[in-house]
Amino acid sequence: MRYMMIFLLWIAVVACNAEGGDKQTPAASILAHRPASLASEQPQVQGACNGVPIKRFGFCWVLGEAPNLLDDVQFQAGNTAPRVKVHPKDSSQIKRNYLGVTTTRMPRSTANDYLPLEAIHLIDGNRQTCWMSRGQSRPDAQPVWIRVDLPVERQIERVVLRKRPPSDQPRSTLGWVPARDAVEVGRGMPATLTIKTSRDSREWETVFDGPTDDAPAKLDCEFRFAARPAKQIWITAGNLPLVENILYAFSLAEVEVYDMGGRNVALATCGSGITVNSTHHSPGMELASHRWYWPLHYDAGFKWARVGYHDDPINWHWVEKQKGVLKIDPETDAAVTEMVSHGVDIVMSLNFGNRLYSGPAGRPLPQLWEWNYDMPAPPTTPEALAAWTRYVEFMVKHFRGRVKHFEIWNEWNISCYWGAKPDAEHYLAVARAAIPVIRKHAPEAKIMMGSWAGFPHGISSWTPSQLADRGKQTIYLAATRELAREVDEIGWHPFYQTDPERLRHYTADVRALQKWLRDVGFRGHCMVTEWNYSALYPPLTEAETKRAWCGGFKATEIEKAKYVAQVFTRHTALGLESFFCEMYFPYFAMLDLSLLRRSFDADPISPLQPQAAYYVTRNLATMLDGLEPGELDYSINGAPSNLEAFALKASEGSALVLWLGGHAKDHCDGTPVDVRLKVPCRKATVYDPMNGVAQELSVTQTPDGTLLKGLLVRDWPFVIRFTDR
Repeated sequence: MRYMMIFLLWIAVVACNAEGGDKQTPAASILAHRPASLASEQPQVQGACNGVPIKRFGFCWVLGEAPNLLDDVQFQAGNTAPRVKVHPKDSSQIKRNYLGVTTTRMPRSTANDYLPLEAIHLIDGNRQTCWMSRGQSRPDAQPVWIRVDLPVERQIERVVLRKRPPSDQPRSTLGWVPARDAVEVGRGMPATLTIKTSRDSREWETVFDGPTDDAPAKLDCEFRFAARPAKQIWITAGNLPLVENILYAFSLAEVEVYDMGGRNVALATCGSGITVNSTHHSPGMELASHRWYWPLHYDAGFKWARVGYHDDPINWHWVEKQKGVLKIDPETDAAVTEMVSHGVDIVMSLNFGNRLYSGPAGRPLPQLWEWNYDMPAPPTTPEALAAWTRYVEFMVKHFRGRVKHFEIWNEWNISCYWGAKPDAEHYLAVARAAIPVIRKHAPEAKIMMGSWAGFPHGISSWTPSQLADRGKQTIYLAATRELAREVDEIGWHPFYQTDPERLRHYTADVRALQKWLRDVGFRGHCMVTEWNYSALYPPLTEAETKRAWCGGFKATEIEKAKYVAQVFTRHTALGLESFFCEMYFPYFAMLDLSLLRRSFDADPISPLQPQAAYYVTRNLATMLDGLEPGELDYSINGAPSNLEAFALKASEGSALVLWLGGHAKDHCDGTPVDVRLKVPCRKATVYDPMNGVAQELSVTQTPDGTLLKGLLVRDWPFVIRFTDR
């Protein structure tokens, strides 16, 4: 089948070339950049549960059909019709939906697989390099340990743990600065330690167990004990410190083991080895995980994906590492082709700064990733803007035909992503340098203004004078007013982990914002390019909630799944593609940025399994296939004040989505309502994304239309499709 697809694409290329000209068709463009093999490892069926196949994505096992997440959900009082499982479609089988996802970085080759905090730095003899464990939301959620294996048994008498010395350059205050009371990476000494030694990896003797007596100014912790023969040394940390913004972790520069002669025998040059329970690979993650998990985007049924918004191989500083030399990572290139071939539309964010042109030349923590630790400044000088324009041209020429939506920067209105204090005039210069280049080289592509970090919540209640004032004072609204007639798309990031009770007016706010955009001359389309709900285990403490930029709202795994379904469905009804952030990201202890479930941390790669939200999203992607915002003449009797209802339409009929807004719970008994349609309806089928089932509803014809009596509305969306056949 694959070779047949290649043959058909080849015919398209021949036909295009025969017509003359250099304009590439989408098929020709895809083929021109298609590598010999796909970027990812394709899933395999390697098991079954009760006859349901289980697919393996690396070390992630995904049930081929919808699991039963909730017990005996009833949709209509007295309805005994069978509930039938709805087979989930992958992206290529879905005609259209509004469901999108921000990808967790992108597949890459080893040349761009930058993992700076690996355990080898503990025994490299260099105090400027360091290791860090994965972050935890509590100081004692999981044990964290280091093991040193000597090549030969030695008489040892002390272990020394060394922190990374302070940098001689000040840390940037614009990006990933340590949270209040937190320490920098490489300086995370735990409050307590247990050190054990062994000669055979079976019998272990404790040589130290107690406090480290750490202090902020203390760089070295030495632990002496009576000399003894040892081949293995096992160090377990307790009561982890706050490190950077990843919360609690163990992070050191060196682990040294001294013999009777005063030699550090733990060095790699002595033949020693190092093992740790976990390593912080964020933000790039590991090469293998991308190869394994990339196909999950298609398995979940997403029709939209956003790439490049945070430290991806397509960002300027990765594409142009040497002045004038621009290259696309071949595996990243293949990943784009693979996604498009599965029917997914891509929004490609073009950013960020490149210190080759914009500086600063020095970095206080050169070992770490640029984003978000000490980012380069944005291009504001004539030389930097010219180089930025060349980067945009290179990217657009390379990806045109495959990518139909180019975004100019991500969250430029906050310093963390702009690389400087946000400046509307500077952003406008960057955008206006890129816009004509995109128009020239990809005239059929849509141009998206850089997505806003934030949303004007409450805009529906603003008075005209308030709207005028805030339209000038709010940096992203002011810049939008300037660019409204020059771009095709505008995106915003409305909430992360926000209490749903605070979003009661979100629908009205969206409509008010769209009216304001029309009033300032925008005639394009809007997207909601990032949002998130989390089910963090263990949840943040009240103290950590105050540190979290994302808000402290807590949700269980099932509650998260319900909120995810609500947000996707609401935006579908508003005609807005919306992007959950992200598909798989197990490293951020402050926020559950994933549709996969994080369990115990482990090296080299922690296995991730689907959360309830993954399956619910996959079900919803299939159930909303082909549905668009619509109109339906209906009324609801017995509707509670928190009922949310939206009409949808499809080529084969109308639809209605219903749910109870506000706080969701693991168990919801349902509220009975009667739905009256002012039009005849022979058949109504309810689709439940939680359990992935459909049931034909009892329909009563009345002189006034159609009655659906005794529907049990719950705190997640039901999709009811109506047909007159």
